[in-house]
Amino acid sequence: MTTNGTVPATERRPRFARGDAVRLELSDGDWVLVRRELSYGQQRRLAASGLTGVDAAATEGQRLKVDLAAYDIERLVTWVMDWSFRDDDGDRVPVSREAIEALHPDTAAEITAALEAHMGAEEAKKAPSSPEPTAPGTSSSAATSSSAGPSAGAGRS
Repeated sequence: MTTNGTVPATERRPRFARGDAVRLELSDGDWVLVRRELSYGQQRRLAASGLTGVDAAATEGQRLKVDLAAYDIERLVTWVMDWSFRDDDGDRVPVSREAIEALHPDTAAEITAALEAHMGAEEAKKAPSSPEPTAPGTSSSAATSSSAGPSAGAGRS
């Protein structure tokens, strides 16, 4: 911060999610193109994607019902923008919900692992080099993080 209270342009944090993409290398020379980060709207839609309702019959109060399969598929639909995959005839397969649902489980797991490594690297870049004190009554929440994984969503621990 300068002496007049303004923040130099080099220190300003971005207020909007970057729309660029990052290429993640996979096995056998394949790759996926993923978003560098998610916008607030994308984060919120993803966080809600696996919620199926409230279990009113739970003995310890109400609990959220979560469909992990729906969340995992929506996670890839939200993050993956393009890929190098081709069908048995050698034709390019465009990224779509249907194509993601048709992936071999090993391929989906490989994409997920590469995506998680990417999200971890992006979060590490955002982390301050030294711990900053947290103001009273505030906290950092994984639920609002663009890299919030399935364990960070509502109803999960």
